[in-house]
Amino acid sequence: MMKSISYFLAFFIFALSACDSPDLKSIEGNKKLLIGKWHRFSIANGYSEFDIDSQYIVFYNQKVGRFGLPYKIENDSLKYLTNNYAAKITDYGDSVLLEGNDSTKATLYRFKEPHVPFKTIPEAKDSLLFASYIAGFDKRLIREFEKAGIKISDGTEKTDL
Repeated sequence: MMKSISYFLAFFIFALSACDSPDLKSIEGNKKLLIGKWHRFSIANGYSEFDIDSQYIVFYNQKVGRFGLPYKIENDSLKYLTNNYAAKITDYGDSVLLEGNDSTKATLYRFKEPHVPFKTIPEAKDSLLFASYIAGFDKRLIREFEKAGIKISDGTEKTDL
């Protein structure tokens, strides 16, 4: 009798802890939905591109340059491992909304196959690969600003004084 009570107790504790644990399938699904190449634009932060794999989020924008951070997924949230930023993830198929614990909201748009404009965001800034990436990035940046109604000039236009 005592043996069956201890088995029941062990089973009950296991079942109870399983109920509270996050759904591993859901976590892996959220991580898989983030993997890929993304971009976003905002007037405040400009144009950014993201290269997300299963361990790192690497992004590039004209203000900060290249930056990479390790991350993890917990329940429906993305959390950076090296700082306190976390964001709730809402999946919209071709885009995701990130609602940050710092009151920020960012919508990332997935680059659609086969029109992904880059293979990776290069690390070596003095490489031919990086120069090629920047040339493409600059064109995409200008296009996004122009879509927002902001004309970007290279300074070669004549102005009447």
